[in-house]
Amino acid sequence: MKTVCDYHPTRPARWNCPKCQANYCSDCVTKRVREQYGQQKAFHLCPKCNQLAKSLGVGNTIVPFWNRLPKFFTYPLNAKPLTLIIVISLVRILSYRLCFFALLMPIIIWGILLKYSYAVLKNTARGDLSPPKLNFQTISDDFHQVFKQIGLFIMVGVVFFLLTKAAGIYIALLFLAFAILSVPAMIIILVTTDSFVAALNPMLFAGMAWKIGWGYLLMYFLLGLLGSAPAVLAQYVIQYLPVGLHLFLLSIAESFFTIASYNMMGYVIFQYHEEIGYQVDDISDDLPSETGKSEHNVSDGILNQVNVLIKDGKIDDAISLIQNETGGVITDLNLSERYYNLLKIGQRTAEMIAHGKAHLDLLAEKNEKNKVCEIYAECISKDPQFTPSPSTLFKTARWLNETGNTRNAINAYNRFIKANAGSPLIPKAYFVAAKLICEKLKNPKKAVGVLKGLIKAYPDHDITPYAQDYLEKISLA
Repeated sequence: MKTVCDYHPTRPARWNCPKCQANYCSDCVTKRVREQYGQQKAFHLCPKCNQLAKSLGVGNTIVPFWNRLPKFFTYPLNAKPLTLIIVISLVRILSYRLCFFALLMPIIIWGILLKYSYAVLKNTARGDLSPPKLNFQTISDDFHQVFKQIGLFIMVGVVFFLLTKAAGIYIALLFLAFAILSVPAMIIILVTTDSFVAALNPMLFAGMAWKIGWGYLLMYFLLGLLGSAPAVLAQYVIQYLPVGLHLFLLSIAESFFTIASYNMMGYVIFQYHEEIGYQVDDISDDLPSETGKSEHNVSDGILNQVNVLIKDGKIDDAISLIQNETGGVITDLNLSERYYNLLKIGQRTAEMIAHGKAHLDLLAEKNEKNKVCEIYAECISKDPQFTPSPSTLFKTARWLNETGNTRNAINAYNRFIKANAGSPLIPKAYFVAAKLICEKLKNPKKAVGVLKGLIKAYPDHDITPYAQDYLEKISLA
């Protein structure tokens, strides 16, 4: 039975704190990356006590292969395997009419496909669910495995022949049925151990199948379906097509289902690696490529700790944690928003107002129009003297107008004018406010007063001619 996260009951746990006896998923645990002996290393800490957490192993988080069957069919459609499938199918067609190549090329193509499929199996068995690189090294490295698999089939045939002569056809057929059932296990052992002898050892391949249990039988059934699919397509669909197209589509089908089959076998190894004793690296500790400690990394770690404290109902502790970890300087928007909301929930109004200014700057930088208007209104309601930074306040006034809050927009422009004497944006603030007063509030008389004041105070400003034109327009109306 899988261990689940204490704070996300629908998700498997990945870490356990020996001190708190709490289980965490990857979203809850705190991750720190530090330099150790000249290399970057990831450490996972308990978000409660900050002690080193213990890994529960990747096996606890692996999705069973029967729950991800569609992914085995989409795997060959990735760019790298799909390119290989199309290229070898085209080569097969082109070599079809050449006598010598018509015999040799299918063997070469089969060898290349099989070697790439081995690479797929190995990658997947290590927990790397992305296709391997499509290059000469992938195809050429350990190519002897292709010959070893041919050797497996030859050995099965030889033993079948000898049993037929020595013990009769029925005993030989029983052996053949057992051998066919064991083929996936033989291939898995061959690829994982690189040993031809080990792959032929019944104690090893039968023992591995036994340890996997009914999952092996399910895999075998599905592999049988995948293996028979090209023949079914050839008999009922492809045979009615022209010879060239028939050969092309048959090659695509065979290549597609071969790669999908090896992907499935690799995933079965990955899923049952603990049962069969196969070593899988901890793939959850992917380190940053350039720096071990990024701002995003640190913020995520703080958020993980904060989330755990919130779910435990420790609002004040969560606030204190953010303050202590950031020193009051928060530059990550997600962390800033969490801090603002915590201060609001904790009814710490003075601190909420103080942080509101910095939070509005972060929101304005990301052009979060509606959120800026909402936070601005909240802060103004708590403190009528609240004034954001000049650039944010000017944006806020414009966005309030765009969202239909005309009066609040005018008030924001007035607040900007009063709080930022000498700003080059003041004439524009006067002009926009005058237009809103005239057009939205239907008060041209007051707008005229604003415009006259603007023209008198800033006679040489670039916006003054526009103010004069607008003043004449509304005076004539």
